[in-house]
Amino acid sequence: MSVITLTANMETYSDITQVEEFDSQQERELILRCQDRDTVAMGTLVVQYQHWVYNIAYGLLGHHEDAEDVAQDVFLSVWQNINKFQFRSQFSTWLYKIVKNKCLNLIDQRKRRKTDPMEIDDSQPWVPLDNVTPEQEILKSEQSQILHKALDRLKESYRTILILRELRELSYEEISKILNCTLGRVKSRLHEARKALRVELERIDL
Repeated sequence: MSVITLTANMETYSDITQVEEFDSQQERELILRCQDRDTVAMGTLVVQYQHWVYNIAYGLLGHHEDAEDVAQDVFLSVWQNINKFQFRSQFSTWLYKIVKNKCLNLIDQRKRRKTDPMEIDDSQPWVPLDNVTPEQEILKSEQSQILHKALDRLKESYRTILILRELRELSYEEISKILNCTLGRVKSRLHEARKALRVELERIDL
C-alpha cells in the first residue's frame, strides 16, 4: 500500500471528530483482515485511530505538521508490520509504542540538527477556541505555549503519562496496560508528574 493509497481518505487530523469505538471482537476481526492485506479494513482502522494517534503525537511533539507527518508514518508502519501483532496485548498498546518511537526518533533527529524540538503550533486541537474574542484567543494561545514549554522540560516518563491521562483522558487501567505497570505505579507516577509540571509552570515567566 502506497502513501497515497493509505492516506487518500484521511481527514485533517486536527479537524476530525471521535468515531464510535469498536468492541474487542470487532477490532480483532478488523486486524485479522488487515493481516490478510485487506486495504479496506486498513482504511477503517486508520479512521478509528487517526484522531488518537494524532493527539498523542501532537502532545509529544507540540507541532501540528510534525504530528500529521508522524501519524501518516505510523499508519504506514502499522500496515507494513501488522502481521507481527500477535494479540498478546491490546492493539492500542502496540500502536502507542509505534507512535512514541516515531516521535522520539524525530526529536532525536532535531537534537542532532541542533534545532528546537518543541515548536509551538497554536492550532493544537485540545485547546478549544470556539466562540471567543480575539483577546481570549490570544490568551489561550499563550497558555498553550506555556503548557508545551513546561511539558518539554519534564522527563519523558512524566510527559507521557500526563498526555495519556490529562490530554487523552485515558483511564488508569488503560494507562497501566499501555505503560506495562501496575495501577499503583500509574497513580504514583501521575502524582509525581503533576507536581513536576506545577514546578515547571511556576518557573516560567508569565
